[in-house]
Amino acid sequence: MFGQESKVVAPKKMKIGECEIIYASFIKPTTAHKDPVILLGGAFHTIGTMEEDAKALSKENPVYLVSLPGLGLNRQYVKGMSSEDYALILRTFLDSLGIESTSLIAQSYSSSIAITFACLYEERVKKLILCGATKEIRESVSHLLEESLHHLVKNQMDRFASGLALNMMNFSQRNNIAAAKEVNQHFYQHLRSFNELDKARYKSTFVRLMGEKHTLRPPQCPVLVISGEFDNFTTPYENYQVSRYFPNGEYIIIQGADHLGTHEKSDVYRRVFKRYLEELPLNRMKDVEIHNDSEFPREKIRMEPRWLLNDVGFLDNGNGVFIPVNIVDINNFGCRIYTSFTDHKSLQKNRKFTLHIPGDDMQMDVILFKQTDNGHYRGIFKHNAFDVTQRFENFIGKVADTCTSAYAA
Repeated sequence: MFGQESKVVAPKKMKIGECEIIYASFIKPTTAHKDPVILLGGAFHTIGTMEEDAKALSKENPVYLVSLPGLGLNRQYVKGMSSEDYALILRTFLDSLGIESTSLIAQSYSSSIAITFACLYEERVKKLILCGATKEIRESVSHLLEESLHHLVKNQMDRFASGLALNMMNFSQRNNIAAAKEVNQHFYQHLRSFNELDKARYKSTFVRLMGEKHTLRPPQCPVLVISGEFDNFTTPYENYQVSRYFPNGEYIIIQGADHLGTHEKSDVYRRVFKRYLEELPLNRMKDVEIHNDSEFPREKIRMEPRWLLNDVGFLDNGNGVFIPVNIVDINNFGCRIYTSFTDHKSLQKNRKFTLHIPGDDMQMDVILFKQTDNGHYRGIFKHNAFDVTQRFENFIGKVADTCTSAYAA
């Protein structure tokens, strides 16, 4: 799974300037004349993890598994790479192999590269498939990623690994996600074992993602955007918005999966890839929900309802001073609070606090990332320890049993 190299296909290398591309090819004589499919590895994919996809798709088309610098199997660190830089390298790679036209499949961290490539070189792209995509990282997630980078720089590897594993996967929905426990454990162990080069790669990817917004003219090629039903990292609504960015975009949801759905329900994703590339209908497929409506269902925009708690709490930033707050609403991911102490110097200088809920002897680290017009603060919880998260889940479960939903979306 994560971090494991292929034992079947020997990867090849191609040098392009100072950059190196690692790739593996799956080509049958009977299909070698067809336009190939390029599978782009993300930040945590390797050639080994995507090999079964390649084998299945290679029955109809040549397939190349491609790891660009710092992504997938490629451990090369090249500072300051943008998505435009990656797109140019990919184009040069295709030129070197004599590939004029291709279909691209990208997942998570590599999806922005695939989008940029399709925008810049749309004559080279037949079809585009994106899994777990977003037009830009939303503010609350960027704070969580900044927190993960903070732990990485301080070499707090357990907090870094558990934080990403808890936030990129939807831990609260693990009982509804196939193989969630196994995938989560593999993902955690992979992150926990990062060496110095891996850390540099992650930091470079983080910097690239934080500054990206897709403003290029979208291509006319057919595009399929896929998200997991429980993806709280790039939510179904965000994926839907990406699909609407493309004139010929389609959007589907894979049920019982989150952001790591290609690991959790790989067989379903594989069948979707195959049928879409072969222009076969996706309706009536098991665990596949098609959304062709012009509007996304409002009740599904928010991943989890917030519960009207209206309870007393305290913010503490570690200096021994507690700021009284009213916890307006709350769920596993975040909260909305109100305090009349808005001019308190701790609130003026800090974003990171511990939220104490004395009535339930509960506390959680929180990042206040936004103040609304009515004076409420929005906060997102920092999940970076499995035992603390599970205890907090139990608390939210009790709240859900006794409180009403603040709003459906």
